[in-house]
Formats: sequence, structure tokens, C-alpha cells
Amino acid sequence: MVVHLEAPSSKSMTQRSLLIGALCPEPSVIERALLCDDSRYLSGLLETLGCEIDWTSTATEGDADAPPHEVALRPAATWRRPTEPLYCGNAGTAVRFGSCLSLLLDEPLVIDGDPHMRKRPIGALSDSLRQLGVDVQHLKREGCPPIALHRTKEAPSVVEVDASLSSQYASGLLMIAPRLPSGLTVKLTTPQDTALVSMPYVEMTLSMMRAAGAAIDRPAQDTIVVAGSGYQLPAATTRRVAIESDWSAASFLLAAGEIIGTKVVLPGLLSPESSLQGDSAFAHMLAQIDQQPVNRFDLSDTPDLIAPLVARCLYARHPTEIRGAAHTRIKECDRVAVLCRELSKIGAEMIPLPDGIDMKPLSQAALTNDSAPVTLDPDSDHRMAMAFGIVSLRAPSIRVAEPACVSKSFPNFWAALDSLREHDRGNAT
Repeated sequence: MVVHLEAPSSKSMTQRSLLIGALCPEPSVIERALLCDDSRYLSGLLETLGCEIDWTSTATEGDADAPPHEVALRPAATWRRPTEPLYCGNAGTAVRFGSCLSLLLDEPLVIDGDPHMRKRPIGALSDSLRQLGVDVQHLKREGCPPIALHRTKEAPSVVEVDASLSSQYASGLLMIAPRLPSGLTVKLTTPQDTALVSMPYVEMTLSMMRAAGAAIDRPAQDTIVVAGSGYQLPAATTRRVAIESDWSAASFLLAAGEIIGTKVVLPGLLSPESSLQGDSAFAHMLAQIDQQPVNRFDLSDTPDLIAPLVARCLYARHPTEIRGAAHTRIKECDRVAVLCRELSKIGAEMIPLPDGIDMKPLSQAALTNDSAPVTLDPDSDHRMAMAFGIVSLRAPSIRVAEPACVSKSFPNFWAALDSLREHDRGNAT
């Protein structure tokens, strides 16, 4: 059986398009942009700094909040001084990309977030910004927001960035680099015995920068040279950008289809060969499940896939070992801990490890358990909530706390899940 669903537009590409659009000399139109919590926060930050941003729904039913959206963005003629801290909720990209804008501002900038964001580390980015002449102060907890930034001198042309925890630090600095007078050479570093993580997101950033006219050289895997020539497109009056469908979100729908034995077709989703998104690797991961006595996965490049992968592998035939996932512990929550803790409530056998999870498929006893409802707590993390949602397709006793937190990246997730559930019921009758 086949069910057709619509994946949301890419959150990662939308966020990068917003920042690059704010840095280009000409206006931008972003087609098929994702209106979600993260894009609202980054849009609000950019508007406070002087950009004009207008979101318009292109949905046929005329619902202003329905996807997809078109964004008209006019960059600031001059950056405006914020009079209050810029609040970014739990939007890590907004906090990190916004912090990098301090390199272009003459005035102090304070960026804050919600209680969850205040626990998320930003110290590695702070260290890089200090190298570039920014005075950085963490106002409450060392290494975390709220963060006060004030550029005190012109940036040098070389910076080292610790890329062992997040690629967003490097991506933020790279997108600012064309606007720096001397450009910027970004050297990606890691502490001893650690590796670069999420590098496909850096590749996405570089591809989108080049498409906007940035001049970039890559003399080595860990060295990126960006010219200070700005974003330049020949004879451009308005720059147009089209956003792909989101592989990170689509992975939940594809995993859900496998859990209930239904082929899910997502018409707008580009193939892994055509997509800029590293999370398109999920298609290959799905094809690997149960092809060996143990399912083994390395998520060094694709941390956001831990949630749909764990959900799918609960219904596999063989045990699963996930590695390269230490950096998932500093996302919106400690995803390794939350997955293991919450899914154990329905009988899942899962062992949390410093850099991953060892797990077994749900037992037959767990699969046939008709006990009272069990509430799983996603700890305000959108991807945890979506993972628990798709697990519930075969474990109807599950209830998900804080279901609205999916608005961070996939506002229509529960409607899509209901469509799958109804489809599954129809097949059973």
C-alpha cells in the first residue's frame, strides 16, 4: 500500500537562506520557506537589526500559517542597534548565527533564549569570536546564553573553530565571512581523540554561499578560505532561492511507513543524489536495517537522525548499535538519555553510551502490552516528540507530553501522523 504525504521545507536551508539574504546587497525572495519556531526567531532577530522580512503563505486554502511560504527579504541599509536582548527561544541556529553577526555591528548585542537554550553550550563559538576581536560575556552560566557581544577591533583574517560539538559555529562564521574586510580563513579543529561532526551541514552552507555569489576556496578538508568580496551575483536585482523539502523531517515519515508496512511517498523530496542535505543518508540507513546480524550506524555526520532511527529500530528483527552520537547529548535535550529513559517505559531494552546507544527490538510482550496509557516526556525536544509519535503507531498506549513542541521544525507533524494512522486502520479492516 502507498500513502502520499507532504514533508515540510528544510529548516536548515531556510535558516541559512535568511542569514545569507540579510548579508546580500540585493533583496531576496525565498521560495518554499519553512515557517516554524526557529525561522520566526531568526526572522525576528534580523528584523530587529534592520532587515525587512515579509512571510506570505502560498497555500491554496489561504491559511496564513499553512505551508509553504514565500519570504521577501530586504537587507538592512545600516544595522540597527538593538535596545533590548534578542530573545531566540530554543532556536540554536538563531542564537549561533545571530552571535556571529556581532562581527559586523558597531554596537553591543545581547542574545538570550529560553531555559533549555540557557543550558546549551556556545563556548566554542565564543572562543572563536574572541579570536576575531569580539568581547564576549556569558551573563549567567559560563559557556551558555545569555551572551553579550561587542566587537572591539577589526577581525583578523584567520580563525580556529572547534567543530567537535556542532557545525553551526563554523557555518555562522562562514556566512559572515564575505562581509569582513579581509575575508576569513576558517580552520576546523577538534580536541584530541575527537572528530569533526555534522560536516554535511558545512557543505550545505558552502553550496548556498556559492550560489549567492561568495568566493570560496577549500585548500584542505579542515581549511576554508572565504574572500572578503561580499555576495555578488551578476546583474542581480532580486535574488531567488528555492528551499528543498526537509530530509530531517521526512525521515520520521519514512520510518513511520516502515513501522506500519506502508510505502510513504513524499513528492517534493529530492533524491539523496540531488539533495544538499546530509540527512538524505537516512534512505541508505533504512535499506541497511536487518541486512546483518547487528544493525550498526555511525551518526557523526547526521546527528538529527538518531530519533527516527531509534524509533524504526525498535521494530527491527536484529539488535542495533549506534555510535558517533556524543554531540546529540547537547541538542535541545540530551537525546541519548531521553530516548533511553522514556522508551524504557514501554519495555524497550536500551543502553545509553557516551557516544551512542545499544538497543534491542521491542519484545513480543512489549508489542502486545495493552496496559494503561504511558506518557513519554520529550523534554521539550521536537525530534523526541516526533520519535515517540511514530513509535505509537504500533504502541497505541503511548501518550506524548508537550506535543506542541514539534512546531520548532514540523508544525503539521501530528496531522501527517494522523493520516498514516488512518491509512493503517483502513488497511486493517
